Amino acid sequence: MTAHVPVPGGLPLGLSSDRVTRGTPARWAETTGWVDRDGLPMPSPVMVVGYVTILRRWKDNRPEDITEHPLPDPEELNATIPQAEWDVGMDGKPRKPWALTYVIYMVNLKNGALFTYANSTFGAMLCYTNLEEQVAVMRMLRGAHVYPIANLDRRPMKTTFGIKTRPHLEIIDWRAPKGDDGSLVASPSTPQLPPAATPAATSSDETPTAAPSTAPSSATPPASSAATVLDNTKPVKPVTVGELIADELPPWA
Repeated sequence: MTAHVPVPGGLPLGLSSDRVTRGTPARWAETTGWVDRDGLPMPSPVMVVGYVTILRRWKDNRPEDITEHPLPDPEELNATIPQAEWDVGMDGKPRKPWALTYVIYMVNLKNGALFTYANSTFGAMLCYTNLEEQVAVMRMLRGAHVYPIANLDRRPMKTTFGIKTRPHLEIIDWRAPKGDDGSLVASPSTPQLPPAATPAATSSDETPTAAPSTAPSSATPPASSAATVLDNTKPVKPVTVGELIADELPPWA
């Protein structure tokens, strides 16, 4: 069950909402930290280009998602599924099928590759809500189209089993698109054709001789994905303490 995601900060601009996972799945575990689908370390820092909450359950090793907001109550959905059909969790107890899942979309600054992190754990919830709050404050003060640059990090977390670590996004910078539409990708320019060769003048008793062809200038190589992401954004002015507390001193003070 998939539907349009009509919430701010959802799917990255320009991508359809026919599926939740885009690009490469990103994973986090206390033992491995941030890794990709193949278990390799994730690139850091990354640009966060979207985030959204969904309901997800696993059936036959495949995810089923509900994305249309407002989301239904997962407890009501789980009440309709007999516990005999519930999977067994890592603690050996039946695991509720439907769970609120936190989804974050991130872009590799070096090559523009897109990653999707999706998890329903308490640590994922803390990572998501911290990100959501910081983005909400910055967009309130700097406009709707600002994107955080974040280091992939971890933070301590108290659990019933003692202190564990959880995923964390440490925001180190903010970027805004240069255009007015909020797009991070510039429109391609119209290709320029090389000048046409001018035929040489001929006399009536000579075989026409073609003029030397003008070698077209070497085409400019396409910009890398990283250049496309960063060159089409601009730095965002940091938020001051005065703005946060709405008590900035007047210029004459």
